Amino acid sequence: MLNRNRIVTVGLALALAVSPVALTACGGSSSSDSEGTATEAAADNTTSSTSTTTDGSSGSSTSSSSSSSSSSASSTQSYSISTSEITEAYMGASEAGETVYYVGNDDGSKTGIFFLDADNMANVSFMGPATVTQQNGENLVTITDELSGNTLTFGVAKNDDGTITIDMGNELGKAILAQADIAETVNAISTIQANTTSVQ
Repeated sequence: MLNRNRIVTVGLALALAVSPVALTACGGSSSSDSEGTATEAAADNTTSSTSTTTDGSSGSSTSSSSSSSSSSASSTQSYSISTSEITEAYMGASEAGETVYYVGNDDGSKTGIFFLDADNMANVSFMGPATVTQQNGENLVTITDELSGNTLTFGVAKNDDGTITIDMGNELGKAILAQADIAETVNAISTIQANTTSVQ
């Protein structure tokens, strides 16, 4: 699994490095061509502020995500993240086909989740302090973004095989994430921030 993560990370880095040149040559693509992924849902540029709430249930689990209004639907934002402050890293894919990275430290003061939509060269990311609560037996993680102040709440369940399941509700679905190398994950997140448009 570790080799697969390395291959995916290297492939992602190469795709991100080549894609801006290709997008410049062809004029890019519109994120309104299709809908349904987290980045596309947040990339609706028709309003100057967004507020979304997603409630969903899957069996006995319920999760919700909400982001408070922001002044811009898309922006250039960059998080300060280093391998020395991260103690766990996970990577996987969402049901919508996005690459998902989840990082955190032991005390929750630095937790982040990053959704990459490589087709549209966009990402949705939240990084900052996190709190964990329980609702109906499910652990809910709420991240308060350090740049925008928006919050995101989602369910997290540890699986028997060492993976975790992130539950974003019925609209955005779930993602199964496997443990990943911290340095490679931080490097991938830095590449994503440098080469894609961040939307919230």
